[in-house]
Amino acid sequence: MENKYFKVTCKCGHVGTKHFIRISFPITAATGKGAAEIARYIPRVKHDHKDAILDCKEISFEQYKELQQINHNDPYLRCENKQEQQMIEDFSERLEIEPRYIKKIKKNKRESIEYRIKKQAIKEKEKWWLWEEEEDFIYEQFAY
Repeated sequence: MENKYFKVTCKCGHVGTKHFIRISFPITAATGKGAAEIARYIPRVKHDHKDAILDCKEISFEQYKELQQINHNDPYLRCENKQEQQMIEDFSERLEIEPRYIKKIKKNKRESIEYRIKKQAIKEKEKWWLWEEEEDFIYEQFAY
């Protein structure tokens, strides 16, 4: 079976438990599934995560070579310790937050301003209807 060229985008680590860096690796394999399996065990990839492989696309040989060159010149893939990582320019801009650590905040309806305004409007409307009914009664009484 002939090998094909794939661009496999992975979550890479060693940047903290709540963060990752998105890196695309050039892989040669017979199938996309095989390329993803190879990429999962590349150093720095968060291979213990179920969602470590973000994308897998078949590419041409020219794109494969270009991606190899990009990764060869990537300072993150060449650094050996945290101090070298911190010296990389704009390194913090490349970091992405792990979706599993994003806190979903459920708004408390009682604390939200919109809820209080809505509640106040309902109270005012109830008063208005009571007043309107009394007013209608008065008008009906003195209409003639």
